[in-house]
Amino acid sequence: MSLREAENAVERVRGVGGGEPVFKKTRVPVRMVAAMKAQGATTEEIVAGYPSVTVRMVELAEIWTAAHPALGRPPRLSELGATVINAKRFSLPLPPGKIS
Repeated sequence: MSLREAENAVERVRGVGGGEPVFKKTRVPVRMVAAMKAQGATTEEIVAGYPSVTVRMVELAEIWTAAHPALGRPPRLSELGATVINAKRFSLPLPPGKIS
């Protein structure tokens, strides 16, 4: 598997996918394909859902996203609509022989 091949398969086009990286000649976001694979979708399921995506493109998506992590901080749970039910703080025990 080649990073160079992955780089050649991906493009950013203004006005396509909000500027997100997509596979050339498609509108399929590369990070979305890699995320689907990382969350347990099989390559066959991804290819069946996106006829313009090949098995090789799924492999290249994983390579490309490993080399190009998303910029910015991850969203907070509150920004995703999640609410904290319980927040506890635990003190860690000191190693044997250490006194605070």
